[in-house]
Amino acid sequence: MKLRNLGAYLHERFAPVNMGLFVVLFCTVRAVAGAVAQHSPRPAGGLALAALGALATVSFFFRLRVFDEEKDFAQDARNHPQRVLQTGRVTLPQLRALAWAGAVLELGWSAAQGADTLLLWAAALGYSLLMRVEFGVGAWLRGRLVLYAALHLLIMPLVILWLFSAYVPRLAFGAEHLLLLLLLSLLGGFGFELARKLHAPAAERAGVDSYSKALGYGPALTLTVAVVLAGGAVQALLLRGLHARPAAYAALWLLLAAGLALYSTAARRPREARLRQAEKIVSLVMLTSYLAVLAEVYGLGK
Repeated sequence: MKLRNLGAYLHERFAPVNMGLFVVLFCTVRAVAGAVAQHSPRPAGGLALAALGALATVSFFFRLRVFDEEKDFAQDARNHPQRVLQTGRVTLPQLRALAWAGAVLELGWSAAQGADTLLLWAAALGYSLLMRVEFGVGAWLRGRLVLYAALHLLIMPLVILWLFSAYVPRLAFGAEHLLLLLLLSLLGGFGFELARKLHAPAAERAGVDSYSKALGYGPALTLTVAVVLAGGAVQALLLRGLHARPAAYAALWLLLAAGLALYSTAARRPREARLRQAEKIVSLVMLTSYLAVLAEVYGLGK
């Protein structure tokens, strides 16, 4: 596999901005673990081990992308024949080799952090393998798009528990900060999933799944707004628990207001371009949520 082809594939299907988001997720979990443990959130084993943890996080989500490529290869060949994978510039065996090489890194980092972390990594890996085979009921699930998404999004709290366990020796499952972070990961991920597969009626494509097609345009838009606002409420509760400054709330509410304005306009006059703008706002809400937690835990700007 040529490096330029791998780079083209990553740019197309696993872009640097996605990798950056997963690094931010790792750093956020580590910071919340420090707040729960009531000590300065410093990485166990030093910065080198923390960097490996961030790489392990990116690796885990890259493998999920490869699993999706395996599941959807035939459908994507019909609907997106121009993609790097579908044109053969990279192949599924090459992507599998990279994905499972990353699993060795995840295994090593988890083992270095202790038995709890290793066990929770194995649990997250096992669940991801169930996702890969679509829980053995793929045809049935694909006809129920919301349930399909909900089952796949359950990987997020498993990943967070895996990472969290590396910094809190005995998992504080009842800690308010952790529970809010788990809920935030679910709502943030679900909101983004809904936003990216919400299309104006004129932009729907045959053979391409969308929530607007499965639920109807109005109900899908309403569900998207409700989930995004619920995620904002959970984020506000987490910020309150961290004694956040007013600026953290202001950034969150401004983004939510911008998204709500775009969706309100799109409800009256469906336009694909407006929905794609709203999707970017939803992704910014998710990123800002994690960055705000980092800023408050580490006292940045105080």
